Amino acid sequence: MILPGIINFFKIIGFLIFSWILIHFFAVFGPFVAVSYPIWWFFVPKKTFCLFCRIKKEGEICPFCHQVKKENEGNYPKNFRSIFLNSFLVLFFSIASFGLVFVEGRVLFKLGFPSTPKTVSFIIPSKGQFRLGENFPMKIDVAGIKTPINAIQADITFDPEQVEVIDINTADSFANIFIQKEINNEAGYARLSGGLPNPGFYGDHGIFGTVYFRGKVPGLTQVKFLPSSLVLANDGRGTNILKDLATASYLILPEKITEEEQEQQEVSLQTFLNEKTSQTQLRLYQEQRVLGSTMGLEFQKGKVTVIWQTLYNFFEKIDRFILSFWEKIFSR
Repeated sequence: MILPGIINFFKIIGFLIFSWILIHFFAVFGPFVAVSYPIWWFFVPKKTFCLFCRIKKEGEICPFCHQVKKENEGNYPKNFRSIFLNSFLVLFFSIASFGLVFVEGRVLFKLGFPSTPKTVSFIIPSKGQFRLGENFPMKIDVAGIKTPINAIQADITFDPEQVEVIDINTADSFANIFIQKEINNEAGYARLSGGLPNPGFYGDHGIFGTVYFRGKVPGLTQVKFLPSSLVLANDGRGTNILKDLATASYLILPEKITEEEQEQQEVSLQTFLNEKTSQTQLRLYQEQRVLGSTMGLEFQKGKVTVIWQTLYNFFEKIDRFILSFWEKIFSR
């Protein structure tokens, strides 16, 4: 019982593969076959087969030729009516095959094929030195945008013993909707997330926000972007196209700033935060320090094996070739 089951299984697999090849063949060459069919019959009629005569048994009536099939007469069309119906049937199969290829292409697109390339990086000053107690900015510049983007989540981590985040400012941001601004100076974590509606943002680069730090103790400290950071493409699938995570090193000098300088800093920073923020921005978060933020929120799609990924990519390339082939023909 096992052997016949295995044989039937491979028969089904073979049938599916043959059907897939036939559908994609008709999607490309079917219309040309339908047009050339009567021409071929005109020159070599007995070498042109009728589709129904081919599958009918001896003595059965062909619905296209309206004649009884006789093996000694061959399977070629017997009249013009049969030629027209055979051509129409080939054309019908071609249109149906093209529709199936189109649906297959849409399904593969929803599954993430072809994948939108990861080209975007967060650009921040890689190093700097500041005095103890000095406020200093870190601009988050989004660069390498090859596809329009419409959602960004910047998650950073830092050593809370060495530095603290004073505030996150969005005055010069290209985004106009912000849904989260979280600062946790106990855990050493900060998040800014937001974006903009369709068609998104497209340009060489753009400022997403500015994080203001203050040095607490002298020494070298690092600020890193977490893997939960996201830059989502406006590609209909929300693909995360962030390719790498930036790191900055800051040297906090032991020299303290004076009380007068500190007061000037506070006034300048407060003035900047209160007056320069764009009035067209929509903020959906509460202006407060959020403690106990969930770190490492990641939106990752299920991973598929390399074999399936290669197979899906192959299917997608074939479908894209067929669809672009007919698009070029009808666009002329």
